[in-house]
Amino acid sequence: MHIVQVDIDNFKSFSRKTKIPFYEGFTVISGPNGSGKSNIIDSILFVLSLSTSRTLRAEKLTDFINTMSGKNTAEVTLTFSDDTKIRRRIKRTANGYYSYYYLNEKTCSQTEILEYLAKRGIKPHGYNVVMQGDISRIMDMSDLERRRIIDEIAGVAEFDDKKEQALVELEQVRASIDREEILLASYAKQLEELADAREDAVKYLKLQAELEYLKAAKQIVRLQDLERELGLIAHSRLEQEEKRAGIRNDISLLENEKNARLEDVREIDKEISHRQGPAYMRIIGGIEAEKGNIRVAEETIIRRKKEKESNLAEMNRLYLELQKNQNTLNDKIRESQTLQIDKANLAMELEAQKKTLEKAHELVSKCSRDSKGAQAELVDLMRQVETKKEERGSIVIQRDGIIERSRIRAQELEKLQGEQGSLADERSEKQAEIDLLERDLQDARKNKGILDKQIGETERAMLGARKALEPLREEIARLTKKQMQIEAQQQASGASDRTISAILGMDGVFGTVSSLGKVIDSAYTVALNIAAGGRLNNVVVDSDQTAADVIRYLKDERLGRLTLLPLNKIKPQPPLPPLAGNGVVDYAINLIDFYPEYRDAFNLVFGQTVVVETLDAGRRLMGRYRMVTLEGELLERGGAMTGGSIRKDLRGFGVAVGRESADISAKLADLRNDESDLVAAEARHRSVAEGLRAERNEYDSAIVTFELKISDCNRILDKIADDEVRASRLLEETDRDKKETANQVAELETRVDALSDELEVLNQRVSELRSVLNEDEFNLLTDKLQKAQSSYNDTSRRYENKVNDLSGLNLERQHFKQNVEQITRERTALEGKNVSIDQEIAGCYAAVDAAKSVITSFEDEMKAFTGEIEQLTEERNKAQHAADEAQLRIVTLQGAEERCNVQISAFDEKSASLALEMSEIKGSITDDIVCDLCMDEILDRVATTERAVRRLGNVNMRAIEQYDEVQKRSVERTEKKETLSRERQALLDKIDSFKQMKFDAFMEAYSAINLHFQDIYSRLNEGAGHLVLDDIEDPFQGGMTFEVSPRGKEVTRLNMMSGGEKSLTTLSFIFAIQQYMPAPFYALDEVDSNLDGVNVERLSQMVRDICTKSQFVIVSHRKPMIEAADRMVGVTLRMSDKSTLVTGVKVNG
Repeated sequence: MHIVQVDIDNFKSFSRKTKIPFYEGFTVISGPNGSGKSNIIDSILFVLSLSTSRTLRAEKLTDFINTMSGKNTAEVTLTFSDDTKIRRRIKRTANGYYSYYYLNEKTCSQTEILEYLAKRGIKPHGYNVVMQGDISRIMDMSDLERRRIIDEIAGVAEFDDKKEQALVELEQVRASIDREEILLASYAKQLEELADAREDAVKYLKLQAELEYLKAAKQIVRLQDLERELGLIAHSRLEQEEKRAGIRNDISLLENEKNARLEDVREIDKEISHRQGPAYMRIIGGIEAEKGNIRVAEETIIRRKKEKESNLAEMNRLYLELQKNQNTLNDKIRESQTLQIDKANLAMELEAQKKTLEKAHELVSKCSRDSKGAQAELVDLMRQVETKKEERGSIVIQRDGIIERSRIRAQELEKLQGEQGSLADERSEKQAEIDLLERDLQDARKNKGILDKQIGETERAMLGARKALEPLREEIARLTKKQMQIEAQQQASGASDRTISAILGMDGVFGTVSSLGKVIDSAYTVALNIAAGGRLNNVVVDSDQTAADVIRYLKDERLGRLTLLPLNKIKPQPPLPPLAGNGVVDYAINLIDFYPEYRDAFNLVFGQTVVVETLDAGRRLMGRYRMVTLEGELLERGGAMTGGSIRKDLRGFGVAVGRESADISAKLADLRNDESDLVAAEARHRSVAEGLRAERNEYDSAIVTFELKISDCNRILDKIADDEVRASRLLEETDRDKKETANQVAELETRVDALSDELEVLNQRVSELRSVLNEDEFNLLTDKLQKAQSSYNDTSRRYENKVNDLSGLNLERQHFKQNVEQITRERTALEGKNVSIDQEIAGCYAAVDAAKSVITSFEDEMKAFTGEIEQLTEERNKAQHAADEAQLRIVTLQGAEERCNVQISAFDEKSASLALEMSEIKGSITDDIVCDLCMDEILDRVATTERAVRRLGNVNMRAIEQYDEVQKRSVERTEKKETLSRERQALLDKIDSFKQMKFDAFMEAYSAINLHFQDIYSRLNEGAGHLVLDDIEDPFQGGMTFEVSPRGKEVTRLNMMSGGEKSLTTLSFIFAIQQYMPAPFYALDEVDSNLDGVNVERLSQMVRDICTKSQFVIVSHRKPMIEAADRMVGVTLRMSDKSTLVTGVKVNG
């Protein structure tokens, strides 16, 4: 994509419509100064919105409209090579101006234009268009501003925008959290108001006075009943003290007996531990070790027997091979003897033929003396022929002998190669067997290590189980004792649980006061228990008829006495007046939770009793209320004060004794199950340890077996290696002999061929002489000579053949003799091995017998040892059983003693409670009154008065429900606040990640541009240069400059350079940015104005080199730049209207 045409209409100095064509490659726009050539570049910036009006040398946008034409519009159209057209038009109006954008003749916004261009690599910060002032602007920038160029290129602003957006979201979350905190504060206030809300009722003094009188009357009647009950309790207490003294004496005797038996158990345990220590383990270890030795010996016997069988099979094979080689050797000896005889016969025959030949020679020689020179030559030639034939026959015989020896060597070579292959296969098999055995050995050692660890863990677990049994049994005894104490407490309470349990199933019986109420805070338990006093065990029933039925039932069954509270007869209490004073907690009735239907019963129990924090706080309010402190001091309204130490296990509100007893029973059951499990675990661990030790011994045996097998295999491998070395040496010798034999045969063949050629020449000459000489006698003599010579040569050849045959046969005899000797040595070695194996097997049998003997002695020792252990264990069990029986009886007696103690304590508490109640009653009676009413009459009058109070209104019970609803909303808001807090943390983490992403993007752009800068600066200046950050660790805290070393100069920075050097350095930086952000075209406005001629040439050459990838349009009037361009656009100024005129386009070259 490149620019193909610019249409300018009334833009700046172009008052007339002008079309300027552009082409790919390098185009220069040139013309006189002031002719408007830079306005062409301005028009490109204008239409593409790549710069502001101020950067385009105009104060405002309407300054782009030519003022000489009289028109109020200016328009620029840019056409690209892909037929894309971008047009911008501005219009001056009375109130300002209008600006229009068109993309392919469709109206659009400036943003759409910029987005379209950005997709094609044309961006405002990409320096696609470089104006005259851009070079100076970058040179004059501060280091910080120069670094921000990299910021813009790297898109750092995007991360800053994301960070700002995250900060906005963070502020929104913080506001939401503030809103939730405001709501939570509101809910807290509502909760406080509901918690403090109490009923307000109109108090009528007349009704209050009536109720006070009736209350005092009730107290007088109750005081009389309490005095009678105190007398009965004192008598029962004395009986329990006498019973407790007898129990304590029995416990003392049993403790002594138990301690004696436990001391016996400890002594026996020490003896058992001593006997089960090293001596026991020595016997067990010895037996297992000897069993392992037996297994190893038996496996060795089996393995050695197999090895002996293998050796015998090999000996049989060697015997057969020995017989075969011996037979062959005997055959060769007989054949050799035959050849010796043949050789002697041929020698005699050869001697006779030699004499015949010599005689023939004499006759021919005699005849030759009378012949011409031709005959002499013929005879000489015939002699030469015979000599040559004899020599050739000797060579042929020698050759045949060498070939025969070569054949024997070839057979030996083939045998050695087969033997070498067999040795290699055997070595591979043995090596594979060793690898398998070593893996098995490693596995066995690993498994043995695991078993050692398991044995240690199992023995530690066994000891741990044994140690855990002692504290477990102590805990069982402690809980058993505690359970008996609780049962005694239940039986000895004033109104025993047995009595209460007997009536709880009856219709209309709701339960005791203590079971129907629950303290809202455990801190108030003691105070409320003291405030209720003896009424804690009062039983609430629905009516007086039910109360009468209960009383009759208790009398008939002789189950004791109870105080009953019939709800239909209890008079309602008037509303309680507000409280005032420091240290006041609340009315006692407001500190306990109960069902509304029981309110009258709890009003009767607590009345107007007030709970205060401390004794001092109560003293300040004495005379105004009946009060009880948090620590249990009681202050009566009449002035009586009761206090001192109290029992921490007082029954009452918040105490669930029955449940505690059930919990203890359940825990005892669990502990007894644990005891059984521990005993079983100890036995199981002991059995597992013995099994693991046996398995470990098996692995020990396996390890020894594997090691022996590996040793045997290694010994065989060593022998195979020796055999392979021997075979390799023989192969090398045989191969070397084979090569030498081949060379000898080739040499002999050459000599035979040469002699054959010589014989052919001689025979031809003989034939020529024979044709000349026709004398019969001479011819006859020569024929006889030839026949004698031929016969002699034939016999001589046969003799030589016999000699060679005999020599080869001797070689074969030597070969088979060596084979016989080698096989004999191998059989002897195998026989020696079998003797060693028999000795080793006999030693193994002896070792097995010895090990069995040792095991027998260990087993005998074990029987005696086991008998002693069993006897000691039986004695220990008897002593432990006696101690347990004594402990059980002690626990039983302690339970009985505890029951007596509890009974006595209960009597004391009951007496104290009754005395306290009497004191309370006496303290509450302020005036002497006369009462002749019975309790029922009093209760009737109280009920009448309370009905009158109830008509005035009830307590607002919805206050609790309202409180729960507000609490629920508060919890929901709290959860929402926590969610918002997590969102806030996530946003903070996100902001931190943007910082790292911003740094990475900047450094990526900076590093790439720096590399391009180094390359471009080197090309333009033949020097070195690079970009420098003030702070490489945090580049955004500092600026950026250039550090260069111009050609032949030292390293310097931008502020120390000359004007031309600064321009060249800045241009290198701009071109580096362009290389990092490649675009389809670039427009440069007189960027070479501050450069000298040499540097302009370098710049133009670099543009020339890179214009193949992008279109370059450069405004310049420098000759090197114009000459380097592909074409030039000429621009001048019309003199008529001072407007710019494009004179044409010139193609260079």
